[in-house]
Amino acid sequence: MRIVGFWLVCIFALLLSAVSLYDLYMTLTVNRDYLAEFPPEFMEMIEAFPEWRRLLWTTSVFLGVIGAVLLTLRKIMAERVFWATAVTMAAGFVGHDLPFGNGIEAYGTGGIIFSVILIGIQILFALYARWAARHGLIGQTRSSNSGTGNAD
Repeated sequence: MRIVGFWLVCIFALLLSAVSLYDLYMTLTVNRDYLAEFPPEFMEMIEAFPEWRRLLWTTSVFLGVIGAVLLTLRKIMAERVFWATAVTMAAGFVGHDLPFGNGIEAYGTGGIIFSVILIGIQILFALYARWAARHGLIGQTRSSNSGTGNAD
């Protein structure tokens, strides 16, 4: 049963990464149909992002993708990458958006809660990767995993 849960977490991480990539692409390419649902204050904040903030956002999205792929490939490095994802997300959100980007108004209560949940999910992925490593689900070569009984 452990292995089924592992693969479900991997699928969730990959799907979340795909949605994040899609959102990043559609937002940075200013796709009007996609962005029509966002509040004007939020769009103004994103359009006013300094380049370092766009880079931080892009970095956090790609780190999330890399973390999900590493977890799926059963690589021990997944934990560190998920921690880096959470840190870069929090740095942008707490370090720029809320205090300098008019983020409280732009995000609104729902957006703030959603952003905190997304950061929390990355932390949970990191903690799960640590747990999976301790239980032999990641970090071992395929040959050492076969026949160990960890596939329950």
